[in-house]
Amino acid sequence: MKLSFQTIVLYSIISVSFLLPMKSNASTEHNYFNILENINENSLFIVENPTSNKVENNLQLNSVTRSFTSGEIGSLLGYDSYLSIQSAIKKYQQIKFTGGWPIYSYNPDLKIGDRSQQIIKLRQRLLITGDIEKNIGIGDVFDIFVEEGVKQFQFRHGLEPNGKLNINTINALNQSVESKLKQLGANKIRLLNYLTNTNEKYVLVNIPSNNLSVIQDSRVIFESKVIVGKEDRQTPSINSNIYEVNFFPYWHVPKSIVQKDIIKAVLTDSNYLIKNNIFVYQDYYYKDPINPKYINWETEEPLLFKFRQNPGSTNSLGIAKINFANKHAVYLHDTPQKLLFNEDLRSYSSGCVRVQNIDDLIEVLLSENTNWNRSKLNQILDENETITFKLQKQVPIKIIYVSAWTSNGVTHFRKDIYGKDGIKKL
Repeated sequence: MKLSFQTIVLYSIISVSFLLPMKSNASTEHNYFNILENINENSLFIVENPTSNKVENNLQLNSVTRSFTSGEIGSLLGYDSYLSIQSAIKKYQQIKFTGGWPIYSYNPDLKIGDRSQQIIKLRQRLLITGDIEKNIGIGDVFDIFVEEGVKQFQFRHGLEPNGKLNINTINALNQSVESKLKQLGANKIRLLNYLTNTNEKYVLVNIPSNNLSVIQDSRVIFESKVIVGKEDRQTPSINSNIYEVNFFPYWHVPKSIVQKDIIKAVLTDSNYLIKNNIFVYQDYYYKDPINPKYINWETEEPLLFKFRQNPGSTNSLGIAKINFANKHAVYLHDTPQKLLFNEDLRSYSSGCVRVQNIDDLIEVLLSENTNWNRSKLNQILDENETITFKLQKQVPIKIIYVSAWTSNGVTHFRKDIYGKDGIKKL
């Protein structure tokens, strides 16, 4: 049986009861063991039996991908992802009904072998969400089981899984169950809007997880970290098609960046433009650069000119720029600031998406071009020549905003970097 989109919407409306408040007669004390008795071991991470309901079974047969194991964005657009987040909502409702979890100021210096009453609280916290198993116990020692539980929790929240109680981990531990339910509810609605079922190759960027994947024939064939826009320069959601790759591009500096960044930088350092290989021109013909010293940087005069950065090691776009049609002038590109990819939270750009391994991404995108291979790519990169390649077959790109989802039975959360989860209109 093939389900219509209307049927799926009706199914969503019927199950929307998760948005209604739940009454609880739980005591003010946290009934941790009561919670554990009411939740099957690892139940937060188990997708409901697809054979238990004909509707769910048919939806799950249309999954985009099942083989993706990193917990990132590969399976977000499949019907089973939409169903799985409903299962997660039910489990978190149950946690809320039985008292939630403890909120504590954990000591960030705690490590393997340490003994502390805080470890008891930490174990309780990890037990409730299934990050450690019930038979681990409630001792006060930071042992290998606690460390592995912290790593699992970090993995689910997009943090480096090092087992250390750093500030980002502590902040995530102390988010309330109510906030998790709100986040799951908001993202359930988004996932309904993002549903797709295709075997063609496409690029998927999820903004909150700072991640890019290329999916083809229901599996992820490429993955990379990305850097997205700052909170005040947000990367927009986009559905478009990639049509070309620019190697060693010029950067035509947007007027907004001139206004917000360039003027301030020049006022701080009069040699800023020279150091960064940026030239000022009268118009878009880019003939005869203007000497910056003749511009009054204390006024809005600089906004009358055009700024262009030449290709090179300091170029903000790095070795390549990947174009797709959109009204926001957003694109994918390389960056010379590679160290930023080591951060857990990577919202540093002015709206465009910086890709960590852009050469490998380009190899995938141009793979269907005639006479294209890795040797050809390496030759272009070695020559440092500004050149454009059109894709003989355009590749769809979807830039989405999903901060909570379930993948391979594991419920994931990411920081709501743009504050979208608390608003009604998504």
